[in-house]
Amino acid sequence: MTLNIIILAGGKGTRIRNVLNKTPKIMAPVAGKPFLDWLLIWIDSWNLDIPKKIFLSTCIGHEYIKNYCDKKNMSNLECFREKKPLGTFGALANVATQNIADQYLTINGDTIFKADMRRIYNRFNQNSKNKALIVLKESPTNDRYGGYEKTKEGWIFTKKNTKFISLGAFFITYNELKNRWLKSTNVPFKNHNINKIDREFMIDNSLFGTNEVSAEILKSNTPFLDIGIPQTLKEAQTFIPKII
Repeated sequence: MTLNIIILAGGKGTRIRNVLNKTPKIMAPVAGKPFLDWLLIWIDSWNLDIPKKIFLSTCIGHEYIKNYCDKKNMSNLECFREKKPLGTFGALANVATQNIADQYLTINGDTIFKADMRRIYNRFNQNSKNKALIVLKESPTNDRYGGYEKTKEGWIFTKKNTKFISLGAFFITYNELKNRWLKSTNVPFKNHNINKIDREFMIDNSLFGTNEVSAEILKSNTPFLDIGIPQTLKEAQTFIPKII
């Protein structure tokens, strides 16, 4: 069994550009390190007992990120650039079709939270139907994130306000990823086809908006931070070193 961890880091960072200027969001300085370094420390802390590789999906700011990784000799990390913005689902497919594995874990390049990821991964493997497993958090307010609602078959993305938000992390097998891609896009799951698409496909809408998914529900007091706005980037300076 093999696991590829894909970090989505190709966004424009529009909401925080006035603070970072041309610095990619994943390279934002947090407590003396680029946020990328904290992500890698976080991943290492999970102690996943399985052969795994880590991939960065980049677009805006690719050269900046790639140069840093090369300079730091990050042999456990590979950067894959989108030729054009493909959306989060398109970015995931772009990397996955170039790096085949039995399973994938996708996480956001601007988000860290406190959870027992090893236990969540074991739960994913114990699912007899091998259905994708997304990490959700119960939240009293939901003004920035896509919401999920419970159905008879599992959980599904909805544009309605709900108290369950995605933390951007989920496990999925190669076969399910491929099948959901084909069903949502009608585009062959091959890299040269994916890079010819003329629209962006998003994970919430296209991957988990038509077919239910399993979910791990974290409590509302679970430590979680998205560094996407100036206020939360400021909070991250002390928050992130405490929770990792």
